Amino acid sequence: MILVTGATGKVGREAVEQLAAAGRRVRALSRTPEEANLPAGVEVVAGSPADPASLAAAFQGVDSALVVLSGDVAGEARNVAAAAAASGVGHLVFLSSASVLHPLPHGIADEHRAAEEAITASGVDTTFLRPGPFHANTSWWIRTVRESGAVRCWIGNNPGAPIDEYDIASSAVAALTDERHRGKAYVLTGSEVLTSKEQARILGEVLGRELDFSVAPQEEVVEVFAGITGDRPAAVTNVAALHSPEVPWARPTPAVRLLTGREPRGYRAWAEANASLFAAEEVTV
Repeated sequence: MILVTGATGKVGREAVEQLAAAGRRVRALSRTPEEANLPAGVEVVAGSPADPASLAAAFQGVDSALVVLSGDVAGEARNVAAAAAASGVGHLVFLSSASVLHPLPHGIADEHRAAEEAITASGVDTTFLRPGPFHANTSWWIRTVRESGAVRCWIGNNPGAPIDEYDIASSAVAALTDERHRGKAYVLTGSEVLTSKEQARILGEVLGRELDFSVAPQEEVVEVFAGITGDRPAAVTNVAALHSPEVPWARPTPAVRLLTGREPRGYRAWAEANASLFAAEEVTV
């Protein structure tokens, strides 16, 4: 039995679907199981990594787990580590972040480093998957593209190799089902280096319209982030890291190919598959 936490998020859902299609027994942990809408045969249980009691129940009879966290990542990782160690599970695949390798100190990196340390301390065999930015992050542009044909970018315009969530999920499935990946850590990227402006150009070509691209000043982004989180010092360091050209995902890595045996999907394929989101009359972000 394979447990997937965060089973209704972008990566978790895709991983559940791929595992189920491969005939694997899957248990999906969801805060709202009645709304999960996962494939037939998947065991959906109520719970959250923030709730230790629900984790203890979810880990019963589990051989391995894909750990996808949100919110208090470090705290949830400690809960997962305790439940995994107590249950005797054999392998944890943790969806971490390439930010743990970032040269600039910032909160996103700190919380994922703490999470990796907690999971390592469980004593369970681990595989760490460290993706860079997702193709789906450009979903942040939906509203302004629809309303004014504009992209206002909050993360600067430095080149990087973003990755499709499908490829992250496929990499997770490979790590879960092949013991050779135990004890390893992989930085996951796409195969093409793109700036945000180049992503906007590709998206515009797919949509059949030219998009007006601009980069928001760092000061503006800090104010937005601080307003959301209430933590201005963290907003300053996180925004500085996002705008830095020295990112761990600046160049493609071979990890997806090593894990899955194929090249990762390009951004254009993601844009084509999700073009309707940018043209829909109603959208919730």
